[in-house]
This record gives sequence, structure tokens and C-alpha cells, in this order.
Amino acid sequence: MDAPSPSWQRLYADETFSWIWPPAYEPNSNPPELEQILSLLKPHKEARFLDLACGLGWLTIPLALRGFQVTGYDLSDAMLTRAQQSAGHVNAQIEWVRGDMRSLPASWTATFDCVTLTLSEFGCFHDSDNQRVLAEVARVLKSGGCFLLDIVVNRDELILNGDRNNSFDGGGFFIADKGSLDILSGIFTRAFQWYHQGQRHETSWQIRAYTPPEVKRMLDQAGFRELSAYRNYAGDSLTRDSAGMVFLAQK
Repeated sequence: MDAPSPSWQRLYADETFSWIWPPAYEPNSNPPELEQILSLLKPHKEARFLDLACGLGWLTIPLALRGFQVTGYDLSDAMLTRAQQSAGHVNAQIEWVRGDMRSLPASWTATFDCVTLTLSEFGCFHDSDNQRVLAEVARVLKSGGCFLLDIVVNRDELILNGDRNNSFDGGGFFIADKGSLDILSGIFTRAFQWYHQGQRHETSWQIRAYTPPEVKRMLDQAGFRELSAYRNYAGDSLTRDSAGMVFLAQK
């Protein structure tokens, strides 16, 4: 199976593309999704969390402020720096670690009660590496620990609804966003075009889109059990036309 282009690495390392970054932490407010996520995970008060691909800390910081011991993990120095600054403003005690989720620290084996991978681009690697991410999550979870995997695309929905054409505000300029799925490879591409300060720009973002049964198979292979799948954090039923997918798996 073909692998997606590594264009996402550039998008998340260069602040020029911060308009596509995940949301930042908003001081003095808890994201409404926090309570929904905690309702799904049902962590005990002393639970230790690993927030994978934590980005700007939209979930990492609120988890820490709720009293959980939290590690935020991301490959992007730029996003980790911003997240650390935001945490400092509200005195949130968080361990920030830079790294690749395909190879988590060896010392973390059976360390965490909960692992979260939210707003995730699970699928940004080759199939074998995507499977490796799940195996690494299973390794660092304690027995009985829970993994919440939020995937932003559902291949069934992409096939059902076809190509996407959108535009949005990039902060002083508008961006045209065209999404298309390659049926044979399963790779979903978003092509962006915009004009800024009189110059035309373009870039792309790619991800391997999976169907719900494919994700279930991969989680089973990684050693997870008692799998549940939802449309969203609220726990609504997953259907073929769900734009995203939320999986809850127990080790």
C-alpha cells in the first residue's frame, strides 16, 4: 500500500501554516469535549495520561488542570513550545516530550492508565507504521488501561459523499481547500491554495483513510480488547456517513 506524502511534517513544523494547526488551549475555559472524553474513559483520580500528538495542548492542559498526571507528546518543536508557554500561563504541571509516536520511550512500558490521540491524523504513515503506532500505545498502557483514538476521516464517508471543496479564513486571507480520495491507495489528499501579500501559495496534506472495520482489525492485532466505536466524543452511534470516528479500546 502506498504511503501518504510527508507533507504534514512541514505543515506542523512551520508557523507559516499555523492556520491548519489543531486548536490552542483557551485560558480559563474547559473545552466541552473534555467532559465527554472523561465520560468515555472513566479514569480514576490518580490516573496517568499520555496525550499523543498533543499539538498546542488543547486537551493536555485541561487534563492537567483537572488533577491528572499528564505527559504531552508531539513531533513538532513549534507546537510543543507554544503548548508549554500556554501551560505556564495557568501553572499547569505537564511533562512535555518531543518524539515520534512510532517509537515511544522504552522506559514507558506499562506506565500509563489512559492514552489519548485526538483530532488525530492517524494514517499519516505507511500501513505498517500506522500499525506500529497502535502497538506502541498498547505497550505503554498498563493492563486494563484505555486508549481513545479519534480519527478525523472515515473512508466510508469519503466514498459516500465524494470530493470536498471548502474555503476558510486563514487569518487575514482566505484559503481554498479541495479534498479528494484515491480509491486504489485509500489516500485522502487536501490541496490548499491561497493568495497572501500578493503572492500565490499552495501546499497539500495527505492521510491514509481507513474504514471502521479496518481500524478495528488493527486495534485487535495490537492486542486491544473490549472495543467500542462512536461517531464523536458524545458517544453517538458510528454510521457510514460519520465524518470522523472515535474508538475506545482497552488493553
